[in-house]
Amino acid sequence: MQKIARPTVFSTKAAVTSEPIKTGIKTSSTKGKNLLIDESCISFLNYRVQQEDQSSRIYLSMSLWLDNNGYVNAAKLWKKYSDEERGHADIARTYLLNMGVQPATPSLEQPSETYAGLPDIIQQSFDHEVEITNQCSNLATHALKDGSHMLYELALHYLKEQNEEHGKMQNWVDQLKAFGEDKIAMRLLDHEIKDYL
Repeated sequence: MQKIARPTVFSTKAAVTSEPIKTGIKTSSTKGKNLLIDESCISFLNYRVQQEDQSSRIYLSMSLWLDNNGYVNAAKLWKKYSDEERGHADIARTYLLNMGVQPATPSLEQPSETYAGLPDIIQQSFDHEVEITNQCSNLATHALKDGSHMLYELALHYLKEQNEEHGKMQNWVDQLKAFGEDKIAMRLLDHEIKDYL
């Protein structure tokens, strides 16, 4: 079985910046709303909603591919990851609602439906979590710059979640490095994954 070429696992896709997110997501006006939140914070939080929902769709697509290709336990685990990401989107929605702002329900991109195998899914998941961590760091940087301590606390919550996400994905990356990617290794890995459900 041919090995899949991958980028270095510790590379990041985007630099951390405190510039406001320009998403094109339509938001309701803050006029007459809670004075503790401004348009830039709303933009960042609606972007979080969109990105967490998109993450959920990506992991759901991976789960469906895994299920259709005989990885029964990995399919269940990536479905669990998908459900967790939806919950992360709800955290930002709740924050907005607590501030009297209706969260946006932005459109989402169609995720890929084909993958080279479980190792490819693991690497793509790892890289995706690096990207999401950069986004959450941007939220924290903006909150500090803006002096919004409640938003900063929310950003820290997201970053704590990201630490857990990296731990999960790093475990799978490490197992691929240690035990290889042949069919027997993948069969054993899928069997071991049931302990994480």
